[in-house]
Amino acid sequence: MNKNPFFDQENILAKINATIANIVYIFDLKEGTMSWFNSRLQEIYGYTLDEIQSMGSAYFATVMHPDDVHVLVDAVEKCKRLKDGEVASIEYRFKDKQGNYHWVNDRFTVFSRDENGEVRSALGVATDIDDRKSYEETLKRTIKKLNLSLAAANMGTWEWDMEKNTLTWDEKMYQIHGVVNKTGTNPMEEVWKRAHREDMEIVNVKVQEAGAKKQDFYVTYRVSHDNKEVHHIRCYGKFLDAPGSDSHRMYGVAWDSTEEVMTEMQIAEAKAKMISSTKMAALGEMSGGIAHEINNPLTVIQARAFQLSQMVDANKLEPAKVKQAAESISRTADKIARIIKSLRSFAREGTYDPFEVVPVKQILEETLEFCRTRFYNHGVDVELSEIDPELEVECRLIQIEQVILNLLNNSFDAIQNLSEKWIRIEVKEHGDSIEIAVIDSGNGIPAVIAEQIMLPFFTTKEVGKGTGLGLSISAGIIRSHKGELSLDREAPNTKFVIRLPKLQEEN
Repeated sequence: MNKNPFFDQENILAKINATIANIVYIFDLKEGTMSWFNSRLQEIYGYTLDEIQSMGSAYFATVMHPDDVHVLVDAVEKCKRLKDGEVASIEYRFKDKQGNYHWVNDRFTVFSRDENGEVRSALGVATDIDDRKSYEETLKRTIKKLNLSLAAANMGTWEWDMEKNTLTWDEKMYQIHGVVNKTGTNPMEEVWKRAHREDMEIVNVKVQEAGAKKQDFYVTYRVSHDNKEVHHIRCYGKFLDAPGSDSHRMYGVAWDSTEEVMTEMQIAEAKAKMISSTKMAALGEMSGGIAHEINNPLTVIQARAFQLSQMVDANKLEPAKVKQAAESISRTADKIARIIKSLRSFAREGTYDPFEVVPVKQILEETLEFCRTRFYNHGVDVELSEIDPELEVECRLIQIEQVILNLLNNSFDAIQNLSEKWIRIEVKEHGDSIEIAVIDSGNGIPAVIAEQIMLPFFTTKEVGKGTGLGLSISAGIIRSHKGELSLDREAPNTKFVIRLPKLQEEN
């Protein structure tokens, strides 16, 4: 019966040797050198079998990296103790014929024994792992840089196994949460014990949502340290699925942002004070006109009261005249009440007021109440264009009135010395937005000044008259309304334009 060449052992080995990408060799432990290797060693590293064998006992010292020679010596001793079928593995650097070192992963086992049962030769498979080592070195450098960045940013890292509900912290995480890292310390229990309950309820919802949607999350929460200090923690997490595994994990970083939060609060407080300062400055500029607005109605009330007193003294109380005088007093008192109400509202901080839908006509008419008399007394004509009573905008009323009043005061100051003094307010509707323009009789603003006019502390007014914050704060207010405050440089006269969406989109 003919032997099937497909199952011929020598034929199989020959085919494997021809196709395998690795170096296959037989190492003689007694002689301390190679007794055979396939063609891959010469193809990759350039040596022939004769060249290797001619090195004799100097083989290791000639082709191995000096720092790795002991690895090979130890491997030979280990191979002598291997049982048949047992496999060992080492890594070392091998020098090619051009003098370049290459990383090699070497797996070997017993190939033959002498008559005494001692290992005579080893069969090995060597694989070039330069690429893998390069990736490992790159990864090490990346991790080193990352750790340096985390240390510089004072950040800690964490890992959450969602299946086991176990949380792992690095040392920095323990520090920022005020926890001593001792054996048996459970980070999950510690964070729940120290964090403010109302914060963690929000954090829990966001984290669970991120896990369900497999997306990133960003949360903030407060923790109380043992010394009762409250620290603000900011935390970023990323969901990762392990390939080929049912394990679901989240990884992330966290840092103590207490100083950052305190700074933000101080900035917000300073900003509120600056806004209040500019508002008070605006009211101060109009104080004379406002006093006149109140004095005139008071004069009417006084006159009507005197009229009623005279009628009583003369015993001539005519019902029609009494009613007329009383109605006049009531209307005039209402006018004074409106002025005072507007003053009280304007003086109040409105940064955190809720947005409300307000008629545009109401906004402008209430604002003009502050300055109409002042402008009239100084010969400034004020014109308000026709406005649709149904036209409304969603805004923080006090803030928008502040912006418009600031623009009106700026126009008033700019045209004081002109022969022609007028201010015109125009309102236009553009689909989902509105445009409020404040135009005055000035001839525009020079390009050099226009470039800087919205910058904080920039002013063209004389010392002591302007802070340089009015337009900067106004622009910020309009941006907070998702709008824009701009100077129309193409207009023949000085023209500032406020553009606002009719409705604020929900966040």
